[in-house]
Amino acid sequence: MLASTLHPMNRLLFALPALFLLAVAPALAAPPEPDRPTNNPVVARGRGFEIRRRDMEHVSKSILVNNPGDRLPPDADIHVINQLIEIQLVLQKAGAAEKTAGEHQADAELAATRKKLGGPEFERRLQATDMTTDELRRMLAQEATAQASLTRQLGIRVTDADAKTLFDRQPPGAYDHPAQARIRELVLLTTSDFASSAAPPLPAATIQTKHRQIFELYQRVRAGEDFAALARQYNEDPLSKGAGGELSFKKNALEFGDLAFSMRTNQISGVLTNQDGYRIFQLLEIIPPKKIAFADVADNLRKSLIGSQKRSLAPAYLEKLRAEAGVEILDARLKAMMPDAATPPSPGTAAPK
Repeated sequence: MLASTLHPMNRLLFALPALFLLAVAPALAAPPEPDRPTNNPVVARGRGFEIRRRDMEHVSKSILVNNPGDRLPPDADIHVINQLIEIQLVLQKAGAAEKTAGEHQADAELAATRKKLGGPEFERRLQATDMTTDELRRMLAQEATAQASLTRQLGIRVTDADAKTLFDRQPPGAYDHPAQARIRELVLLTTSDFASSAAPPLPAATIQTKHRQIFELYQRVRAGEDFAALARQYNEDPLSKGAGGELSFKKNALEFGDLAFSMRTNQISGVLTNQDGYRIFQLLEIIPPKKIAFADVADNLRKSLIGSQKRSLAPAYLEKLRAEAGVEILDARLKAMMPDAATPPSPGTAAPK
């Protein structure tokens, strides 16, 4: 999975690994500054920019935040450095309006992410990447700017007619939304890291305490106490905690989907147990299936078409920018790992033309 995440052509050419469910790009817009006596050497540079080891580490840490049970592939650093270089090359040709729009988009993404995860989980993930909120905001703004600017620089124009053609190619109902269950849950986690199936469980004594607690909470709900208030206070599921325990899902998306779809509105489940912990939930409603018209997905279809054209046009364009900027890989290990790193010809052997 991580190898796919890091592929240089993944998403819109130079998208970086997701942090907080968002793409992240490091803050490297400042002009080069002299090396300082720290363990943060310049690993690559081009005309008007440089990339330091710490910039790469931010990206690698952001991957592991969302994939704590996984390991980075051996060539991860090559994909990361190439993507950071591509972002900088495109940013140098970005206009003022594109930069302003990128900043607005970053602000919106940060607010939405903090709301989705909740403050404590947001801060936990941020701390794990060794970044500040301002650094994250700059990263998001830079990638948003570069994504929009690359579209302009490549001369890509996608019309509503183009998107409608793509929509009409799909079989009827392909974009329709299936029925969903909307629930309010209260989860007590027994795993040390909810994001990883490989994470070890909490200590046995802690699990026993939570086992007693979930049944106490269940009895309080059965006695008429406000479930919503209890969920806001005790729910530990990071996916729903920021929304007061509310969660919506398709029938086959979660292991208790069949149960949820068989319940009556406002009915409370019993105590459910799985490898993540203990759960009780209330069915709030079954959201009926929804027919999706072209207008509902037009924007996403346009983005899909733009992304397809970028993957076709950008490689040659980025190579041209790379040559113009005189990009150099300064780190010896990275330089040796580069796909185009060639062994110097032996004495007396003619170099290829």
